[in-house]
Amino acid sequence: MKTEKDVIKCESTYSDDREHRLVWKRVWNKDKPMAAIIMLNPCHADNYMVDTTTALVVNNITRLEEYGGVEILNLYSRLTKKLNFKWNSDEDLNLPDNDTFIKKAAEECAIVIIAWGKSVANNPRSEERALAVINLLKEHKKKLYYISDGERDGIHPLTPSLRNGWILKPFFDNPPATSENNGPV
Repeated sequence: MKTEKDVIKCESTYSDDREHRLVWKRVWNKDKPMAAIIMLNPCHADNYMVDTTTALVVNNITRLEEYGGVEILNLYSRLTKKLNFKWNSDEDLNLPDNDTFIKKAAEECAIVIIAWGKSVANNPRSEERALAVINLLKEHKKKLYYISDGERDGIHPLTPSLRNGWILKPFFDNPPATSENNGPV
């Protein structure tokens, strides 16, 4: 019989009112490089509880075997199950500090995975925000990747075909298209 023990470092950064989450981090091997993933918006995972998306992200980053942890960031920092663009302004949905955390993760992590899925192409405001983040990350373009299942590109980690493994593709080699101009989003 063999007992295995590990320590996973958990860290989350919130706004003072805890209405926004800027980064959700797990480190299971400090000797390996970190991965960053940028999705649409945070739900209510914290240092103790995970939601389906965060669990799938951790599982799939672990399966890649070359990373020792993950930083989850989002286009929008508001903690919510679903963004409401009709009733909320961009200022309500996103703290200005969010871009600082995204840039820091891009600088420190070995890879940045764009994983907000196709939903940004269906909303002009989120599409504009996605393009702003891509422009923010251009100096790190060699680190940018997106998720594919082999048939569809630029999909969200909740996509059922991704549950047991990701194919990562360089973002700028063949970027997923926007709704209007076939440029990167």
